[in-house]
Amino acid sequence: MKKFILVALLIVPTMLMAQSRDKDEYTLPTWNIKTNLLSDITTTMNLGIEFRTGGHTSIDIPVSWNPWSFSGGSTRFQHIEVKPEFRYWLKETFRGHWFDIHAGWADYNVGGLWNGPFTQYMKDNRFDGQVYGVGIGWGYRWNFSRHWGLEATVGVGYAHLDYDQYAGQYACLECDEALGNKTKNYFGPTKLGLNLIFGFGAKKIEAPAPEPIVVVERYEPMFEVVFITPAAEPVKVRQESGKAYLEYVVGKSDIVKDFRNNATELALIEKTINDVKNNSDATITSIGLYGWASPEGTWASNMKLSENRAASLERYIETNYGIDSKVVEAEGKGEDWATLGDLVEASNVAHKDEIIRIINNGTPDYDIREREIRAIDGGRPYNAIKTEIYPKLRRTDYFIDYEVAPISTERAREVILIRPAHLSLNEMFLVADSYSRNSREYHEAMEIAARTYPNSDVANMNAAASALERGDATVAAAFLGKIKDQNSAWQNNMGILSWLQGNKERAEAYFKAGGNQAAVNAAELEKHLKSMK
Repeated sequence: MKKFILVALLIVPTMLMAQSRDKDEYTLPTWNIKTNLLSDITTTMNLGIEFRTGGHTSIDIPVSWNPWSFSGGSTRFQHIEVKPEFRYWLKETFRGHWFDIHAGWADYNVGGLWNGPFTQYMKDNRFDGQVYGVGIGWGYRWNFSRHWGLEATVGVGYAHLDYDQYAGQYACLECDEALGNKTKNYFGPTKLGLNLIFGFGAKKIEAPAPEPIVVVERYEPMFEVVFITPAAEPVKVRQESGKAYLEYVVGKSDIVKDFRNNATELALIEKTINDVKNNSDATITSIGLYGWASPEGTWASNMKLSENRAASLERYIETNYGIDSKVVEAEGKGEDWATLGDLVEASNVAHKDEIIRIINNGTPDYDIREREIRAIDGGRPYNAIKTEIYPKLRRTDYFIDYEVAPISTERAREVILIRPAHLSLNEMFLVADSYSRNSREYHEAMEIAARTYPNSDVANMNAAASALERGDATVAAAFLGKIKDQNSAWQNNMGILSWLQGNKERAEAYFKAGGNQAAVNAAELEKHLKSMK
């Protein structure tokens, strides 16, 4: 028995490894022979034959025989048994799960069984008789190769036992004491099996003939995007601007550089002026200075104060930065009520709605407006405004207007990377055109132009066309979405975008609405659609 167990342990793993090798290369067997490994362990010789009867059905007929006795004849497990069954397979016959109906007959002579797995009653008695039964069962089959398989099964049901019972030490059958004939009805497990299977009749599956390959000669359209050449800019006028929050000694309008934060504010003005002044391509044409005051005091006094402080900054620029007085113009703007309204609207000041109403719809007399705001809630909102908002109104806005000379394409290749605003759209287009159409520099120049002039339809159109040429639908859609004038060039490029997005019907509609180039692209699309039919 130990040798049998060793052989079983060697055979089963070998079959498991073979499972993936050829289970799909052959049909399942038409009939099998099998042995129950659990019965083999008890030295019971057994053999089963199973036949396929349909796509989901089979009949199994196992027979077992144990003629042996042990311990000098005192222990017997002798029997002969036949247990046919009808199986229904859920997937297909001889694969996976099944359910069955089984019947059984056995003639047995059993007694003196070992006390341990069996009861003392079975050890002290011998039973000689027959049993008949029926039951239902379930099982599962694994197919490892063309021939080999393994199945596990259990069953429950009813059995009727008719037997003679004897008592004794079983030294000889004639010595046993007869206890009479008995019958018994049994309900419970009726089978347990782990069957090793060898199948017959499996055939090699012939590979189906390959489907004929139909080659469709699909026409790939060659679309052309539309670029727009920007008009030349005869005079390139540019502007730099800023806000100077200079502080003054009370009652004074002269600029003291070292007073509070003035040095920082003046440094910003100087840098802005020098960036233009020291650029060989730029010529300053005018500098506008516009002084503003907060509403403290009277309108007339604040107007005078804003004029004096703007004039003070004008003198400071002319004296310290070497700017011709003819270029600089200073103007006082008085109290900045518009900015005051915006800042109050954005704040959390108490009684904000009432204050906004006074600012926007109050009396034309600004001094009265200020007094009305002071009177709200005992002056508490006014004090908050005076502390947090008024300092932002006391400033001088400055604007530096200048002209930029024409720049050659060779130099413009450098300027576009460091100071693109000094180039016109036409100059940027020429920079892009100086590179290969499929180069990184070409596409980069087109996108720099669109970022520098974000409100230009021409710049956005060319950046979109560049993105379409490299197949970037996401970038192209973003630029095309900014264009206000949806002209024929826009229709054409929207058609190509629709094609890239996989919408052929929309692409066709855009091409039909476009101009000459769109008509050419429409013809290309039509060739493609016909080739797909």
